[in-house]
Amino acid sequence: MSKHKEEKYLVCYYIVEENLPKWIKRQQIIVKEVIRKIKKDSYNIGESDEGSFLYPQDKQKAEKLFIKSSLTVDKTNFITELQIIQKEQEFKLIRFIEQRVEKVIPIKDIDTELKSKLFTYTNNISDSITIASGIQQHNKEHLILLTSDKKDWRRENLELAVNENSKLAEKYKKIPEIKYIQDI
Repeated sequence: MSKHKEEKYLVCYYIVEENLPKWIKRQQIIVKEVIRKIKKDSYNIGESDEGSFLYPQDKQKAEKLFIKSSLTVDKTNFITELQIIQKEQEFKLIRFIEQRVEKVIPIKDIDTELKSKLFTYTNNISDSITIASGIQQHNKEHLILLTSDKKDWRRENLELAVNENSKLAEKYKKIPEIKYIQDI
């Protein structure tokens, strides 16, 4: 691909409308929880009302950030830097979506039968919706699914879900390639 040609990314509306806003909110809460812990060492990360929205891995991230803060002398500077990094990350993500992402399939247009079959193999509604939108779009134009989830986002899962049902196999003859961010 030419250096002058900007790549475009296709994303399911579900990701933009549901997943990313929740993820951004959790990142903001992580920072607030770390600040609470820095200011009051006896505070337990996740015990605030908004802290209850954090997943276990979010709490682990907050704990790691707190440990990192305990190794610094200037706590005020650490807090400021943490807030700046969080805001920059949020800004870059929003800018990336606005400038580089082409939204693909509206949630209402996602094939419910395909989504249900995928859910059988992924056991994750968000993944099922996203993968279904990718399969649907791939049957209109070539695309590659990009993820970091090697557990559920496997070609075998996609093929099993589609080929298990002859109607789906007829409708979705092409299964997209999957690439993993960590392998690129």
